[in-house]
Formats: sequence, structure tokens, C-alpha cells
Amino acid sequence: MDSASLVLKDIVKVFGSRGEVRAVDELNLEIGPGEFVTLLGPSGCGKTTTLRLIAGFEFPTSGEINLNGKPIGRLPPNKRPMAMVFQSYALFPHMTVLGNIAYGLEIQKLNKQEIQARAAKAMELMGLEGMGDRKPHQLSGGQQQRVALARALVMEPQVLLFDEPLSNLDAKLREQMRLEIRSLQKRLGITTVYVTHDQAEAMSLSDRIAVMNAGRIEQIGTPAEIYRRPATVFVADFIGRANFIEGQVVERDEAHVAVKVFGKTTSVPNPAADLTPGQEVLLVVRPEAVRLSNSGDGFEGEVVHGVYLGATMEYEIKIQDRTIAAVVYDPQETDTLLPGDRVSVTFPGAAFHVLPK
Repeated sequence: MDSASLVLKDIVKVFGSRGEVRAVDELNLEIGPGEFVTLLGPSGCGKTTTLRLIAGFEFPTSGEINLNGKPIGRLPPNKRPMAMVFQSYALFPHMTVLGNIAYGLEIQKLNKQEIQARAAKAMELMGLEGMGDRKPHQLSGGQQQRVALARALVMEPQVLLFDEPLSNLDAKLREQMRLEIRSLQKRLGITTVYVTHDQAEAMSLSDRIAVMNAGRIEQIGTPAEIYRRPATVFVADFIGRANFIEGQVVERDEAHVAVKVFGKTTSVPNPAADLTPGQEVLLVVRPEAVRLSNSGDGFEGEVVHGVYLGATMEYEIKIQDRTIAAVVYDPQETDTLLPGDRVSVTFPGAAFHVLPK
């Protein structure tokens, strides 16, 4: 199956006769052949509109969409070598599984032998052998999802598009389908654009994630880059959980920045931002990076609240006038902290990520 490069350049999409809604705002995105890129963000951020622009269900107000270097921004959906898997599956209820999968090929008026061969191959790929005569209502949610995916793959698209395809499944099936989609995409090497608001889904599936906000891409990078080195407060707050601690730059050299936080100076390696002494900053630290002990070496804190979740214990700790979240893995009953307990809190320097305030 051929894969393709996809480039969105300066894309703007405005809705309303007077341009009241700017759904996509000067968006730029380059996707390489065989790459899996997820558009991630809250409702209304423009991710689904961007996907619809790629598919041809909407046309950009301005900007260019290029596939393998050729402009496709004004082509209708049926002229684009793409296939989409929808949130609702969009299966025809009166058709069999085989009929649903073969429908697009029949529209193309291919010969019957080729239709049967390609449909059988797609069914085998998705583990649907022996289900060809069933109707959609006789299938489980996961099986319906596989039919929708087989129907897309049978078209042998150069780009595969997903619009929140797992949101109707229960948690366990969602995890299973994530693994299946990623495994299938890697095996076929097909260029894929995936839309979701689910962070875990984006992290587990993607080569790169584009975090969107108000029609723009706030940051694009690998899951690790997005999580560990968020470019903005929005990204840090949207991906996972984060503590934001106010600090002030004391000094800066090539490899480190010294920041005063809670009255002490902490050295943070490899700061991404261009910082100057005296500048107010926010230190981003993930709850799982916070260390709790009774050593007395760190900042003195008081336990405000604790929640036992089996694999983890989540605490709220008050340090001076600030409350931070901390996560302890594999908590033992004998080590559980109670509200009012005093605790020493330390932050490994490498756990901090500095953003301008």
C-alpha cells in the first residue's frame, strides 16, 4: 500500500458569512510518508475541521494542501486517495459486512473478481473471516470498528484518516483497538492522521502529536517531547497533570539555569527558553517526579489530602502558600501519609521544565 507525504501550508478556515468563526488559523503541518500524526486538543480547537479539510469535506478559506507535492485543496473527497474511519462507524445497517466493505469498490465499478479479492484480503487483515454475511447489528462494537477500518483499507488509500474512532467503545476494548490500529499502521506503513481529545490514545498511537488550541498548533513533537518539554503552559496543562511553581531566574549559563523557588536556588539543566537573570518563570514539574521523604533535606511540606488508587497514591502537599500534587507508585500501607503529616519534598533538577511566566 503506497504512503504519501502531506503538507498543510498557512491553512485558514473561516465559517460564517462575515467570518465570525475562525476555526483554523494559519496552520502549518508537514507529515512524512508512513508517519502517524495525531491532532490532539480540547473540543472546539479546530482538530476535526483540519481533518475535514484534509479529507475534502471542507475547503480552506486560504492556504494550500499538498499531497506528494501536488495541490489537492480544491479536489472533492472522491478525487483524493484517502479514506476516513468515522466516530460513528457509518456502516449501512441493511448491508452485510461484505457489502459494507465492498461498497466503495462497487462505486468505482471495478470488476467483480477484483472486488471479491480485495474485500477478502481486507477482512482477513482485520480478523473478520467468516463474518461476511452478518449485518452490523449482529456485531459487537469492536467488530463494527473493524468493519469500518476494513472498508477504509480496501480502498488502498495513500492517507488514512481517523475521526475519534474509539470514543464509542468501553475502556478495555479501546485499549485493545489502539494496539491493533498501531500494529496495522506500522505493518502497512500507511500515512495516518488521527483526531482525538484523549491524551492516552494520542501518546500510545503516535509518531508525533500536534497539540491544537484555538485553531493553531501550539506544539508538535514526539509523545516524550510533548510530555517532558512542553512549549507552552497550555500544552503542559493539557497533557497529563502538571504542577506550575513560580520562580525567578538567578543566573544562566549554556547548560543550566539557576532558579529561586520557595526561597531556595535550584539548578535546572538544558532550559529551552531564552531566560535572563531576574526574569519571572514557571517551573513545570510532573506529580510523579516529586519525591517525598522524612529526610529533612528538601522543602518542608504538609499533607493536605491523599487518595489511594491501588497502583499509586496521590497526595496534595502544601509548601508555604502553594499546594502541589505528588504521586507515589506501589504505595505500601506502612508508608501511607495522613492529612497533617509533615513531609520533606524534593524536586530533582532534571524533573523541572522552565517556561517564561
